[in-house]
Amino acid sequence: MSTSTGQLPDKKRLFKSPFLSYFITPTPPVDIEKLTQILSCYSPNFVCYRNLKKGTPSQIHLFLERVKEFNALPILHYRNWIPALLPFIEGVHLPSSADPKLVEKFHHYGKIVIVSTHTLEEVEKFKNADFITFSPIFDSKGRKGLGVKILEKIAQLHPRVIGLGGVISPEQVELLKTTPAIGFASIRYFLQGV
Repeated sequence: MSTSTGQLPDKKRLFKSPFLSYFITPTPPVDIEKLTQILSCYSPNFVCYRNLKKGTPSQIHLFLERVKEFNALPILHYRNWIPALLPFIEGVHLPSSADPKLVEKFHHYGKIVIVSTHTLEEVEKFKNADFITFSPIFDSKGRKGLGVKILEKIAQLHPRVIGLGGVISPEQVELLKTTPAIGFASIRYFLQGV
């Protein structure tokens, strides 16, 4: 079980590679066939169902089950939170606007908590999260990237930072591997070539 002291759940497949990869779905999420191709091709550690236009519980459940079939950890974005889905997820992804008390709520259920952050203040606010994403690292959709050097400062505040934002090439992933980040997250990177 995850705790506020930063201990992660005992999940042997959590670190199946030394550098984590985290696929976050676009809105609307990819269909099951495309998801299967992504899981086969890239083998991400985490896969987040994130649908800003919602989705039915049965659609979400099918998605989560497919993720598990490929030994990835299914994460549910908080905007899609439905209590009935709790048994089918390994974790939840909170937006930076969330109440920090939600971290402890999901830890109580033994779930991994990942939080989106964009500023040093947000990183401080969510120190008890298991992982944080920090973005944008590279230029992304009209937003200027903050660059990889910022990850050194972020890693001093949180030991498990995942670089996010504008990660679309293997070269960018290799560059992130030279930083204190423990992984990368992306939407577009995983949609290429499948």
